[in-house]
Amino acid sequence: MSRGVHRLDVVLVSMLLLTTMLAGTRSTSVRCEDARLRCAYRTGCGMALQHYVTGCASVLQGDNCSDACQHALIALTSTDEGKELMTCQCTRDDELCQQSKQRVEICRSSVTTAMNRTRVSCRIATWICNADALCQTALSYYNKFCKSMFHGKKCTHRCRNSINILTRQEKAAKLSTCLCDGSEEYDCKGIHRNMNTLCFGRIHHDYRQVKKVVDETRTNEIVRTETNVLGNEAVAAAATIVRPFVDGTTLAMSTDAEHHPVARRNVQIKVQYSASERPKSIFL
Repeated sequence: MSRGVHRLDVVLVSMLLLTTMLAGTRSTSVRCEDARLRCAYRTGCGMALQHYVTGCASVLQGDNCSDACQHALIALTSTDEGKELMTCQCTRDDELCQQSKQRVEICRSSVTTAMNRTRVSCRIATWICNADALCQTALSYYNKFCKSMFHGKKCTHRCRNSINILTRQEKAAKLSTCLCDGSEEYDCKGIHRNMNTLCFGRIHHDYRQVKKVVDETRTNEIVRTETNVLGNEAVAAAATIVRPFVDGTTLAMSTDAEHHPVARRNVQIKVQYSASERPKSIFL
């Protein structure tokens, strides 16, 4: 095993002491190496894993749990594969793995407090969404189709539809109530203001106000179908293929890791427009 891979394993198993805090269950017999591979081959979890490795590397040597490490832990443990990392076990002869369990204790209090909050920062909310393959794809299309709104120009039908699709994703729930705390790499408050004014026709006072339904003639109906997992391996989505959608058509979105030996998963989202329901805003 290479030094880099071994270092990654050591960092990952540092989270084991968070098991009771985050998962509330007893450890299982899953090896940390197996849990790491399952997460790494899952599109969303793999990204959260990268954030964790870079954000929490200093925890093994320091006495503080940085904000970056806290955010990465929250995002990683929001995924099923990430939760499995909380209960993985080191091999008996891996002393470094056993020792590293002791280090992550310094994150317990801060991560527990953050996870119990009803509202989180928009940066954390974005990481949680990106840790889920479907939410990540919906967010990417929101970023693509709402550029004019970001710059304060206009809110197109595609932008409104992409907002509606995004709000329907389970892992996007915290985006609807997130707080701009200045840690974002974009004009968070400006986007809140532009969305309220351009997409939903209201004067922006405070992005924490309650959601409001606005006039719109189209809506989206989402149907999600999945295949079963191959064998006893975890789901691994290695690629996301999305056909761009336009008004009055159907959006077909699928994640397929068929070419990877670990597992396979197909997901489809069909978006059909009707005149019954109105889209709701996000980032309020």
